[in-house]
Amino acid sequence: MTPSSRSMVDLPMLTYSQLFITLRTKLVFCTAVILVIACLLLGWLFVQQQVRSTAESSVQSGTLLAQHLAHMGRSSMMDRNIPRLNQLIQEILAVNPVAYVAIISSRGELQAGFGKGVWEDQFSQQATGQRQFAATQLIQSRLLAGLTSEPLVSAIDLNTGEPVLRPKLELTPGELMSLVGGAELPIFYDITIHVPRYPLLSLWDPALQLTFEERLDEPQVNMTPTPMAPTLVQIGLSTSHLQHGLRRLLWQAVLITLNTLAGGLCIAVLLARRITIPLQSLTLAATKLAGGETVPALDIQTRDEIGTLTGVFNNMATRLHARERELRELAHTLEDRVKARTEELAAANSRLQEIDRRKSIFVSTASHELRTPLTSMKVHLANLRDGIDGAVSDEQRRSLARVEANLSRLQLLIDDLLDLSQIEMGHTAIHVKPVAVGTVIAKAVEDVYPMASERRVNVMITLASDLPEVSADPDKLYQITLNLLHNAVKFTRSDTPVDVSAAPLSDGTVQISVSDAGPGIALEDAEKIFQPFYRVSTTGKKSKGVGLGLAIAKLLVELHHGRLWVETVPGYGSRFSFTLRSIETRRPATAQALPLISPSPHTVRP
Repeated sequence: MTPSSRSMVDLPMLTYSQLFITLRTKLVFCTAVILVIACLLLGWLFVQQQVRSTAESSVQSGTLLAQHLAHMGRSSMMDRNIPRLNQLIQEILAVNPVAYVAIISSRGELQAGFGKGVWEDQFSQQATGQRQFAATQLIQSRLLAGLTSEPLVSAIDLNTGEPVLRPKLELTPGELMSLVGGAELPIFYDITIHVPRYPLLSLWDPALQLTFEERLDEPQVNMTPTPMAPTLVQIGLSTSHLQHGLRRLLWQAVLITLNTLAGGLCIAVLLARRITIPLQSLTLAATKLAGGETVPALDIQTRDEIGTLTGVFNNMATRLHARERELRELAHTLEDRVKARTEELAAANSRLQEIDRRKSIFVSTASHELRTPLTSMKVHLANLRDGIDGAVSDEQRRSLARVEANLSRLQLLIDDLLDLSQIEMGHTAIHVKPVAVGTVIAKAVEDVYPMASERRVNVMITLASDLPEVSADPDKLYQITLNLLHNAVKFTRSDTPVDVSAAPLSDGTVQISVSDAGPGIALEDAEKIFQPFYRVSTTGKKSKGVGLGLAIAKLLVELHHGRLWVETVPGYGSRFSFTLRSIETRRPATAQALPLISPSPHTVRP
């Protein structure tokens, strides 16, 4: 194995190692994230449900205790029997969750109340002799808002030593995390209820009275119940037992999450190994196969997608080895076949060149041979038309004129064929000298005037004011310009202008353009129109010509080391342009009219 091939094999191995680690890490990481999120969400929902359920249970227990105190101590409240109220309060304080009990008058004064632990200091003695409860001041605005039998439940935080009203009963995520760390949160639930103003049973209840045949001779007692002034019962419940339960629950959730995460990670690692180990074998085999080594068939260990991929790889490797053997066999005979084919192509090319040379010789010889009889025929036709050989009628003169026109057309065709054959054979020589572009253009326009007048086409000339002379053969430049003008006048629409312009370019050349308003050229025909004998389908059958003018013009421009091209818009016209090297380079200035000496059939414009 060469050093270059060895480096090519080492590079995929390095890339494979990185991909293997990345793929395994991604599988394990994604599994861990999914498990953690799922466990946290489920644990959070379960903990929130337990917190809500425990809080509701505590609030319900506190409400029952407050209602019990309100009904049992109603008469003592009306009679201001403070010892009896204190006895009832002490009985309720004996219940474990209860932290404080207070009975509040309608004016917010404390009638009776006691607290346990940190709440003992919240009952203070005023200078007037009245006792005051600090927690009552927090919820006083909500206490007397209306008389209702529904309990008022609040959460109080005693973290700073002073009771602070919490916005909601539930614990925040930060407080739950503190519970996990073992902290004890001084949070209490306050349940406040209104003491009923009327007793639940009247003094003389017909459902409970004894039935006598005769009433006792006693004075009539007023059975109307006496209403009681608005009084409140306030009981505080500690959440310590709730926090202990939540702490155990949170630790259980953490342990379940860790165990689930550990189990999930083990499964993810096993799954990653099950996926990546076969991929490692496939990558190693593919690397060897790319290096040109023979790879044995891999064992298919699973029946899943990896196993299917291994089978496909084995099939591919078998086919590649077969193709490689075929290529080796073909390589032994390829050089001989290429050599034989090259010789065949060279012979065919020589034959084509010989055929093309003979064609050019034939066209040149035929053109020369046809010129002499054509010239003689034109002379005799001119004599007949002029009456030298005898008088002719008007009808005979018109027939002779048509014959003469066809002979002229045939002579032009022969001249084009001769020019094309001479150029292709390399027998055309150009005599380069400084040429005034404007003079050549004016002469070409003068010569195309009869055809332009017949088709009612106005030829416009636009020349730059500082147009330099060009290095060209004047006869060939005239032929190029005349061919382009003849083509433009022939295909443009009647009563539309043909524009001939010339201007210097910044690269030291002069661009000469001929624009028409004809049917335009299709894009697929734009490159073919410069081929000999090619005619565009849009020109129609009425248009005369065999398609040699543009081919001859292009070859003559290339003899001058210039370039000829066409810009066209189908349906709007075309513009043929070619460039020639100038004698001197001048900065383009404002265009001006070309002065003409004699009257001309064309128009000159700036």
